[in-house]
Amino acid sequence: MSIEKRPNRKWRARVRDASGKEIARHFDRKSDAERWEASAKASITRGDWIDPARARVTVGAWASQWMTAQVQLKPTTRARYEVALRRQVFPTWEDIPLSAVSYAEVAAWVQRLTASGLAPATVRYAHRVLSLVLAHAVRDGRMSRNPAEGVRLPRVVKEEPVFLDHDQVAMLAEACGRYGLLVRFLAYTGLRWGEASALQVSRLDLLRRRVTVAVAFAEVGGELVEGTPKNHQRRSVPIPRFLVDELAGHIAGKRRDDLVFTAPNGGPLRNTNFRARIFASAAASVGLAGLTPRRRVWPWRRAPTSRRCSGCSGTPRRR
Repeated sequence: MSIEKRPNRKWRARVRDASGKEIARHFDRKSDAERWEASAKASITRGDWIDPARARVTVGAWASQWMTAQVQLKPTTRARYEVALRRQVFPTWEDIPLSAVSYAEVAAWVQRLTASGLAPATVRYAHRVLSLVLAHAVRDGRMSRNPAEGVRLPRVVKEEPVFLDHDQVAMLAEACGRYGLLVRFLAYTGLRWGEASALQVSRLDLLRRRVTVAVAFAEVGGELVEGTPKNHQRRSVPIPRFLVDELAGHIAGKRRDDLVFTAPNGGPLRNTNFRARIFASAAASVGLAGLTPRRRVWPWRRAPTSRRCSGCSGTPRRR
């Protein structure tokens, strides 16, 4: 019999899943045992049966397993995932079993994050990370569906980009002193900060006026890490003719594996140091206070409270 009364007066219902494993549950009433048995058999037949024991793992424990499995992540992405887990996901979900995560609870969590004053982009990113964790559980047979799917998220309002003109680029480059060439190079090639700071002499082909973008630096936890460009895509970018002679003079005497642009001590340039020690004051001196070197989409953008420039690559380029 699949349902029987036990000596302790409880009713035990038993089913076997697709692998032949027996699953048993105990109930106070026979009718409850019959309902559970019918529901379990229907789920097994449909192929969406979830063993309750496999869904008892907590979100925190499962997220740790998920992170370990993400071998494809770039260091910067891994660091951002870890921050989102630590700051937004774990305070609510770390000790909650997967089986207890519901659509309504995820929606309420998103609402609380939004009400706390977090930027919409931060809320959406935290939700994305939680959703990825739960999707991994679905694929592993620990959940029948992802309860984070379809949750309404706050809308991100994008500012209209404002592009620097040639005169502004020239003034900014002059104000940056010895790094004026770097400013012009970024402005007229569109390379990201991490790509330019990792650029080696061997990647410059001044005869053909091309630069090969193959690696990029990223700051992760205070450490400089070398990786691939965004989207892991190697590409070739044109160099404006008016920059060629200046670049040739700049790299004269350097070896092929030397960095094109370096810090004052000869080491790699760091975005945080460059911005604090050189760029911020230079931008302010030419009437561009609030402008910041952008790490991912060069050349420039303003702080969120003011105008923003998402890339001088949109201006007409001199050849």
